[in-house]
Amino acid sequence: MQLWKGKHLGRLGVVVLGCLFMAGGLRGEEVPARPTALDQVSLQLKWHHQFQFAGYYAAIAKGYYREAGLEVKLIEATPGQDPAATVLSGRAEFGVGTSDILLLRGQGKPVVVLATIFQHSALVLLSRKASGVNDLHDLHDKPIMIEPLSAELFAYFRDEGVDPAKLHVENHTFDVRDLISGRVAAMSGYSTDEPFVLDQVGFEYLAFTPRAGGIDFYGDNLFTTEEQVRLHPARVKAFREASLKGWDYALAHPQEIIDLILREYGAKNSRAHLVFEAEHTAQLMHPGLIEVGHMNPGRWRHMADTYADFGMLPRDFSLAGFLYDPDPRPDLRWVYWSLAGLAAVAIGALGWLLPLVRLNRRLREEVAARRKTEEALRRAKEAAEEADQAKSRYLAVMSHEVRTPIGGVIGLVGLLQVEPLTPDQREIVGLIENSAEGLLKLISGLLDQARLGEGRMELEITPIPVAAFTTEICELFRGSAQAKGLALACHVDAAMPAIIHTDGARLRQILSNLLSNALKFTSAGEVQVAVTAGAGRVRFSVRDSGMGMTTEQLGRLFTPYVQADASIARRFGGTGLGLSISRELARLLGGDITVESTLGHGTVFTVEIADHPAGGAAGSGL
Repeated sequence: MQLWKGKHLGRLGVVVLGCLFMAGGLRGEEVPARPTALDQVSLQLKWHHQFQFAGYYAAIAKGYYREAGLEVKLIEATPGQDPAATVLSGRAEFGVGTSDILLLRGQGKPVVVLATIFQHSALVLLSRKASGVNDLHDLHDKPIMIEPLSAELFAYFRDEGVDPAKLHVENHTFDVRDLISGRVAAMSGYSTDEPFVLDQVGFEYLAFTPRAGGIDFYGDNLFTTEEQVRLHPARVKAFREASLKGWDYALAHPQEIIDLILREYGAKNSRAHLVFEAEHTAQLMHPGLIEVGHMNPGRWRHMADTYADFGMLPRDFSLAGFLYDPDPRPDLRWVYWSLAGLAAVAIGALGWLLPLVRLNRRLREEVAARRKTEEALRRAKEAAEEADQAKSRYLAVMSHEVRTPIGGVIGLVGLLQVEPLTPDQREIVGLIENSAEGLLKLISGLLDQARLGEGRMELEITPIPVAAFTTEICELFRGSAQAKGLALACHVDAAMPAIIHTDGARLRQILSNLLSNALKFTSAGEVQVAVTAGAGRVRFSVRDSGMGMTTEQLGRLFTPYVQADASIARRFGGTGLGLSISRELARLLGGDITVESTLGHGTVFTVEIADHPAGGAAGSGL
């Protein structure tokens, strides 16, 4: 009877599936045919070719767009050009724009934001430091240049009590020489761009950022139109995914993309300028912490409310249709109609199936008893995994939301430090700055500790030029050493190979932590960094002539959240996470950290890692 049931139920299943297939063919999605040619689309940039658009260059060079069936043309912008106008007119399918596209949506323009590239806006107002300008109020009667699509700057003026309508705004020439010569008292610019030029000529300036006033808008945003989303959903999704993949690659390989820009796109900026831009771009995107392209609907809601506060948008403006959903829920109405039709078939078959149900009831009860235990174990495992994922999401979201107000605090401290302060006031401002920076370090440490504990820390093995890499790290701490009157020596053994293969970012994090500690706990003498190699292993030694440690202190040195001595936390600060994270990272790199110390005679930390073979794949974590 069991065999009979299987055969006839199989026939019934064929009938049911056939009905579903016919209904799906009438109301469901068609299976797309394999494309015979690449779909040609255009992306309108918001400025000239530079690292600001590195992800799109990478997506073209690495073939991500072609893999998605697209051939993408990049269109440079001219000064004063609105990328949204190009996209809305149909001359480009996609564009890169500021958060002002939210205002266009409020004007009834059918723009749709696909992804946020910069988590913070790079827009700043630069002023002459020697012109007597100390705050925005000092600019109310002076000539200033503000580029188009800078609504957040005008919102910043309003927030500070300055009426934008009364400002003396001139046409923007996009030439910093107008600021240097004194023709204008201030000009809008990007924190990733113009400050490099001003620093190169030694021009002293002040940078006013809306973030200091709590106006923290998104920066560059990838957008399209409702028509593109409606008529070409597959194209839009493929373009977005390939673009974000390109950004992931560009952030991981900035030097390679800089070479590409200089070689292929005739960049107007020098290599040093592009390096400066790449470093400051990463600070606005938080790679490794926030997924590239992430958009928080609540933050867009806050931006809309901010615009509404200043009369730029209607109150409670709806964001429906403005934020793109890459994975919308499918339209299942055809399924419901199909099931309604099949209900009649099911009722007719019910009388035929009931005898089979009775015959197999005993078998089901026996199987159910065995599966009950298995199901309990499965649910317990899923609950643990969901709790783990919830913790990770909570840490990531909270860290991002906490970083935003801390960034505002640090920006305000920067403004206070240029004010004439009494010694007591300057000490208080310094304590605020140290506390804010300490909190940022604590958040970063907690996230690293969580990722390491969950085995989610990924490695990217790349070739590292040892001598240049070591020298660069030492130079980062040269100023701190000189400020304390310490000598900082860096030596790479002559027998070292020129190139090793490891994760440079994780190795840099380890060595930076050890060097920072060495300088912190050394009051006189020197700090030495030495690099040696042998048998596929590389050793980095950091030696100092500092206070040293006892055997008891060494025993708890790598315990998370524990300092070697309670007095150290009171005197020097810190969370006790740095060395714990460094050791876990060293083990992730195929090695470990060892320490030798004598009280009063200094300490030597030795980091030993594996030199992975060329072409080796990245590890997957602990």
